[in-house]
Amino acid sequence: MKLEEKTLSSKKVYECFFMKLYEDRVLLPNNKESNRIFIKHDGASAVLPITKDGKIILIKQFRYPVNQVMIEIPAGKKDKPFEDGVLCAVRELEEETGYKSNNLKKIQDLHNCVGYSNEMIELYIAYDCEKIDNPKSGDDDEFIELLEVSKEEAKSLLKKGKITDAKTIITLQYYLYSDHNE
Repeated sequence: MKLEEKTLSSKKVYECFFMKLYEDRVLLPNNKESNRIFIKHDGASAVLPITKDGKIILIKQFRYPVNQVMIEIPAGKKDKPFEDGVLCAVRELEEETGYKSNNLKKIQDLHNCVGYSNEMIELYIAYDCEKIDNPKSGDDDEFIELLEVSKEEAKSLLKKGKITDAKTIITLQYYLYSDHNE
């Protein structure tokens, strides 16, 4: 049996600056019909900043959907479809932390919520990050606090469940526990 579903009809229900919500009618592999409600998203980049002295820079910000302050790596949506992921990561690094790096390494792509969205986040590590004097300003509705931690402190945050954001967990675990580090 093939696992693919065939789109019978598609209707855009809602659209805003970062996503489109669709309700589609599909034909299932067993020849029955069903509905699929999902979000189309242009994609994003996320970046784990590592300073020249080995400190890890995380951010804290309030996330309305989960009603709590989250510990995350800097991230943001691509400004347009097919924007280069590195350029997006560099921009978000500067806007959200005030740091820059000329040494980014892509680690992987992440589909973070395949049950209801096509969003794909490109994950990067930025090595040798340096604070800059006049960074680009971030979004007007974004309020961010920097959190600079050691590797041991980052491990502790993960072990204690203080970080629940998927992109942050995956990128930190890659950096802290893999053999692929610089």
